[in-house]
Formats: sequence, C-alpha cells, structure tokens
Amino acid sequence: MFGRASVFLVLGFSGILLMYTQNLFTFSSNSVDVYSQYYTNTMAENIASSAANLACNQFFLSPTWTTGYSNVSFNGGTFSASIVSLASNRKKIIATGSYSGLTKTVEVILQPSSFARFGYYGAIMPGNLYYVTGDTVSGPMHVQGKLNVWGRPVFTGKVTTKNGLKKLDSSTDPQFLGGYESGINLPLPSTINTVSADAESGGKFFSSTDVWLTFNSNGSVDYKVGSSGSWENEMLSTFAPNGVISVDKGNLHIKGTVKGKITLGATLSSGTSNGNIYLDDNIVYDTDPTNPTCTDMLGIVATNNVIVSDNVPNKSDIIINASIFSLKGGLKAEHYSTIPYSGTIRLTGGLIEYQAQATGVFNPYTGQITNGYNSYIRFDERFMTQVPPSFPKSASYEVLSWFE
Repeated sequence: MFGRASVFLVLGFSGILLMYTQNLFTFSSNSVDVYSQYYTNTMAENIASSAANLACNQFFLSPTWTTGYSNVSFNGGTFSASIVSLASNRKKIIATGSYSGLTKTVEVILQPSSFARFGYYGAIMPGNLYYVTGDTVSGPMHVQGKLNVWGRPVFTGKVTTKNGLKKLDSSTDPQFLGGYESGINLPLPSTINTVSADAESGGKFFSSTDVWLTFNSNGSVDYKVGSSGSWENEMLSTFAPNGVISVDKGNLHIKGTVKGKITLGATLSSGTSNGNIYLDDNIVYDTDPTNPTCTDMLGIVATNNVIVSDNVPNKSDIIINASIFSLKGGLKAEHYSTIPYSGTIRLTGGLIEYQAQATGVFNPYTGQITNGYNSYIRFDERFMTQVPPSFPKSASYEVLSWFE
C-alpha cells in the first residue's frame, strides 16, 4: 500500500512541476510580448512627441511656416506633421510617429501670444532711464532694445531684450530671478484696429467724440458722450455684450469699479490730442485681484497715452487694476512737472508701452519726488493664463494645449 502511495505522490509532484514549468514558460513568453509592446508603444509616442516639438520650433521661428514634415526617418521609425488653421488665428499641429507598424498622434494647439502676459514691456527705453538698486520689477519683462541697468535691480520674472544690456559700470549686477535672454525680437503691432472692430461688431463703439465712463460694482456703467452730454446708466451686459468699448478719433475718461471682463480702447487718432485714455480717479475691480476668486479683468488700450488726470481725486495716490497698452506713447501724469507731489501710482496688472513717459520729478540730491507721482507696478499673475477681451496680440505664438 505504501508503495502505491509513493507512486501516486511522485506522480502528483511531477504533475505539479510540469504545470508550474508550463506556466513559467507562458509567463516568460507573455512578459517578452508585453515588454515588446511597451517598447514599441513608447518609441512611437516619443517619435510623435519629437515631431511635435520640431514642428513647434519651426513655427515659433517662422509663424508663416506651413511646410510640415512627411515620412521623415527618425530613431528607427518615421514621423509626419501638418499645420491646420483654426478660428481666432489659432493653429493646430498634428504630428504622428510610427514604429514597427504602430502609429501614435500628438495634437498641439497654438494661439497668438497676448501682450497682457507682460508685467512690463518697453519698445523704446530712453538712454537716461535706468533700473537701479532698489528697483524691483515683477512678472515677465521685455525691452525691444537695450535694458539699462545700474547697481543691483531685481527682476522676479523672466527678462528678454532684443539688443542686450547697457550697464552703467563694471560693478553693475542685475538680479534676474526668472532668467534672462537676449536676441528676442518682439515688436509692437502696427495697429490696434481689432479693438475697434470688435467694439463695432459686438460691443460699444463711438467715433469723433470724447466719452466719459464710470463703472459700478453692480455691473453697470454710467456714461456721457461729449462734455455737454447727459449721463445715462446701462448694464454692461447690454451696453457692450462682448466686453469691448472703444472710441475712434476721441478720448476716453474712465474711473470706478469694474465687474466682469472689459477692454477699453481709444484706438484711432488724428494726432496726439485724441487717442488717449484719461484716468480720472481710481479704477479697480469689484473683487481684489489678489483674491483667487477674482474673475474681474480690465484692459486699457490707447493709440497714444494713458494719462493720470490732474484733478482733485488724484492728489493722493491713484489705484489702477488693469493691463495697460500704449501703441505710440505710455503711462504718464498730466502736468507732472508743475503739480505738487501727489503720492503713488499703484498699478496691479501690467504696463506695455512704446516709450516710458514721465510721471514725476525727483530731487537728484535726495532722490525724493518733488512733483507728480512715484510708481509701483505689481504684475497680475492671472494674465499668464487669461487676458481681457480683444487685448492686442503679438506675432509670436504660444502653446494652448498639448494632447497625446
């Protein structure tokens, strides 16, 4: 009996060993297949991503590039890429990568970059204007020329210039906390006609007149057309449904509390006497822009200057929540050299200007402002991902989405 039991025991263990060996070989075979599939899949994905990156680089170097790629040999496989035009001047890059019979696709959507994404932009930097020790500039910054520095100014965002730096002396040591790059050509657009076009097509448009606007925290606006006009009130949602308000060959006078997303433009001038926007008092958001829940947003776009008015409300600081764009001028203070010291221009948003303008006069011996205003600019970080409606765009593109 014990002999037969031993035989059954041996046969049982042999059967178990055979099954285990078979499973081991099957598992090993499957592992090789899985690894092979994983490797093929990864290679196809990497080739497609490389094609998308190459196409993006070509497009960034030349925004008119539409040649694409067709069956280019790369890393043991092939890739192709094409460019498709979308609405709002957006572009889509469709890149494919093939390896061992498997094809993967990457789609990248690009859009024109908005100037609102700058904390400061200057097309021209006057030769006598320097950023010096004690100056701090927040947010991305670009100078379409040379950046003049002296001492140890601090720049918290990435700084780019077209023609490099101009250091006053050998001890100058600017602090570029977000990095620095030279040789970047980013000119202002030739016109800001899209603002007036959008105001005509779905916003509020005025022509050959001055307009006064006072914004209210309930989402309405008080407005007056012409200096002798009568004040009227209307909800912004019906006054300018798409959020764009513009005047051609006239000036805007603005103040108040903005609720919603709005762009204001003085977009066509027949000289320097119009195409300006006057800040008659504080213009702020209904919700503090440093509050993460703030959805209010303002763009101020002028052909000529954005001017702090010489009036009673502005004699002790002026607070501005907006991204300011000036095509041919800059942010300046009216009668800055003759008015008494009036505090600080406190801008939360950004400043994009053709050339820096004067806002005050300082005593060269004490460094104190004697007339006009100090200036303080704090970049609104929300402008990195959101911009006011119809705000001017640059000729360069940025990635809006990347889908694999």
